[in-house]
Amino acid sequence: MAVPASLPPGLSSYAFRRVAQWLKLCRERVEEAIVDRGSNRCMGSVSRDGGRFAALCRSTRLFGLVLWFLAVVLPAAAWAQQQSPAAVQAAEPLRLTASTGRASLAGHFARLIDREHALGFGDVLAADARGQFEPQTVFLGAGQTPDIHWYRFDLLREPGAPADWILELGEAYIDHLDLYVPDPAMSGNAAGYRLIRMGDFVPFSQRPLKTRLHTTLLALPEGIPLSLYLRIDSVSSITLRAAVYAVPAYAGFQMTNLLFQGLFFGVLAVLIMGYVSLGFLLRDGALLAFTGYAASVFVFYLFSTGVASVLLPDMPGWLQNLTVGSSAFLGVAASASMWDRILDLRVRYPRLHRIYVGIRWMALLSLTTTISWTYSITNPVVLMVATVGTLVGVVLAIVQAVRNPADTSARYYAASGLIAIAGNSMTQFTVRGTLPVDLLFADPYQIAVLGTMLCLGSGLALRIRDLQRERVRAQEESTFAIKRAEEQRSFVAMLSHEFRTPLAAIQGAAQMIELSGELRAPAIQSRVARIIDTTRRMSDLVELFLSADALDQGALALKPEAVPLDLLLDEALDGLVEAEDGTRLTVTTGPAGRLVRVDLPFLGVAVANLVRNALRYSPPHAVVRVTAQMAGPDLVIHVADQGHGMSPEEVERIGSIYFRASSSRGTKGSGLGLYMTQRIVTAHGGALAVESTLGVGSVFTIRLPAVGEPEGAAAAVTSGMDPLSVQ
Repeated sequence: MAVPASLPPGLSSYAFRRVAQWLKLCRERVEEAIVDRGSNRCMGSVSRDGGRFAALCRSTRLFGLVLWFLAVVLPAAAWAQQQSPAAVQAAEPLRLTASTGRASLAGHFARLIDREHALGFGDVLAADARGQFEPQTVFLGAGQTPDIHWYRFDLLREPGAPADWILELGEAYIDHLDLYVPDPAMSGNAAGYRLIRMGDFVPFSQRPLKTRLHTTLLALPEGIPLSLYLRIDSVSSITLRAAVYAVPAYAGFQMTNLLFQGLFFGVLAVLIMGYVSLGFLLRDGALLAFTGYAASVFVFYLFSTGVASVLLPDMPGWLQNLTVGSSAFLGVAASASMWDRILDLRVRYPRLHRIYVGIRWMALLSLTTTISWTYSITNPVVLMVATVGTLVGVVLAIVQAVRNPADTSARYYAASGLIAIAGNSMTQFTVRGTLPVDLLFADPYQIAVLGTMLCLGSGLALRIRDLQRERVRAQEESTFAIKRAEEQRSFVAMLSHEFRTPLAAIQGAAQMIELSGELRAPAIQSRVARIIDTTRRMSDLVELFLSADALDQGALALKPEAVPLDLLLDEALDGLVEAEDGTRLTVTTGPAGRLVRVDLPFLGVAVANLVRNALRYSPPHAVVRVTAQMAGPDLVIHVADQGHGMSPEEVERIGSIYFRASSSRGTKGSGLGLYMTQRIVTAHGGALAVESTLGVGSVFTIRLPAVGEPEGAAAAVTSGMDPLSVQ
């Protein structure tokens, strides 16, 4: 916005008074915060947790004061300086003496904005003659603007000063810089000026001087005021600063900035190389997102500071704009992913997780606007959303640090976010013209990035350390659990083995007593029969435990062999029920004599378990139907009962160890039968399915794929031929 040509002195003095009052208030608040920091009181709490919260409150208060200072005090001071009487006077020429090494052109230039793109150089000279150029005291950014800016620089070489000087214009990331310099050799020209083209759209090999910023050599006449005119046209932000250097002193004054750039890119390169390898090694998305953020910042400043122009000469300007804009938006996307992962928003705050995913996609979709006029719209919007996202991440990190004081990484995350917000705020104030461009020798955010990266790197290093500790602890717990399980398994096996001997002795003794014929009383005979039946069931239970454990550990190998289908069911059902229960079973088989390759003893146990459960949980006179048939090469066995049935939730748990349905209450059982069946069927490569309806009954289906032998093989077995010789 242009400065008015005149301003009432009262308004200017009022502005200075207001700024002085703000500065005084700021100083008082900072002093109060420092005094509070030395005390142990915050919100009346003196406990340990209260002390941590008090420190957090003080830190937040100080950070708020810093943002307030950046957002209010400095802009107001810059505004007051712009509105001072000195700003409305004609710009004095910059006097260059023999002792001048470097001199800024701030306060020695004027500006004219061509909003219609209608002014040629002759029109500009005429406008200057009419006094339409507005003197400026500081360089202020104009942001992403389609307007063309004209600047007039006034120079005066004092007697005794050298004739040759270097004019440096920045930033490097400006499209077109057209400098008009008075030239006696151009006296035939109506204007008497020669044109020097600079900017990142000018190939590096065609620039006046091969430097990072836009520089040119000036030969100034002695004692004669000289006016230079600069035309700026750029899609990127216009943040101009200008200075004049003595030729011998130019390299020395550049050393500080070059050292900073070297430190900046060196730190980022080390972080990128270190954390990208760690991210892939640990498969940690947060580390990879941090690496992507660091890489995007590296690329952004590599091109926006002009370093890439030296390393990659004659790069097209549109490609440089595309690279800078794209890397900025990619950095926003990587930053959103990083905050999403390090704060575990998917689990802790699902809604915020979706918002951060939206920020990431918004930044990625904005990549197409980086080389068009819409960049002036998308850039501030995306950066504002990114700043808000970072601020939310800082708040969540602070909350996490308060809730879990042992989590030191959250403090580093919060500190990094605060530094990033402060640097980005100052940069945006600079770009938008609120703060002077030449307030710092570099982009404020570029300076803040170093602190941000170091804090984030430290926080992620602590995170890696904690993850490694958790991994080691989990491995130790897993090793201990495996050892305990092996010890328990060995104990159960030993105990089960030791149970066999006394059980066999008890059962043998009871059988001998029963066979002796000396027991004539029916009551005593019933008790002996009960002893025999109980010991047999205990022996079966021991065998069941041992077999289930062996199958679970894979220690029991199946031995499939070709057996007729009807023999399989006979083996499974042999001796299963008492003679009076024989009428409760209905058995149907497929082709009699069809061969299947199965482990007969174990598959017989599986079928017997299903049939036993069907008989046990069905009404006393209900029929249980057993069907075995071939479906191509697959063997399908159905066991259908008319019992109580099960709910869908209970059906899903069928096959879990020790699980028993609610309908089994009051009925004896261990919960191992179906588990054992499930393991046997799985060992055969098959599947166990259940269909059940409450109050109607259940149907258990065993399907064993590709266990059936060809029809010719069954005939060969029947006739005594070798099945392998049958074609």
